[in-house]
Amino acid sequence: MSVDDKDKRQSEDVHPLLPSGEWEGFYCYNHSPEQHKMQVELNFSNAVVSGSGIDDVASFTWKGQYDLEKLKLSMTKHYATHKIFYRGDIDENGIWGLWECDMSHLGIPQGLAEMIKDSLKEDLTGGFHIWPKKQQSETNSNSLEAQNESKKLKEIFIEVFG
Repeated sequence: MSVDDKDKRQSEDVHPLLPSGEWEGFYCYNHSPEQHKMQVELNFSNAVVSGSGIDDVASFTWKGQYDLEKLKLSMTKHYATHKIFYRGDIDENGIWGLWECDMSHLGIPQGLAEMIKDSLKEDLTGGFHIWPKKQQSETNSNSLEAQNESKKLKEIFIEVFG
């Protein structure tokens, strides 16, 4: 690969909707609109997303991938004790979508795991919305209202969880 090709590939990978750096946001359980805040550091490079963060459960790391043509992202949140799968859409409001708890680490047979998952669905699935953290000088009351009121997440909840 020539230097020009490498520079072109790197410049193509920088996208205004996916700036590497500090992100913030929240997740919700599907039975409650209560927002559980997240502080996140994300790095986007060559269709791979990685990073770390903290929320009201514990600290975690992220690993996943994104598609700039489809504006889709999937990533796994790795806690010390369990994993959460996230999949979402990318737009001018950040990344928003659904999450689901991974129970495979428990060693439960698949059929039983599905039954448990169905009975505990309210606690094992939900929605999320994250966005690039604004610098103090960029923040105004309108952007704060837009960030606190995730219309896309509400649409997902109505469509998926009824």
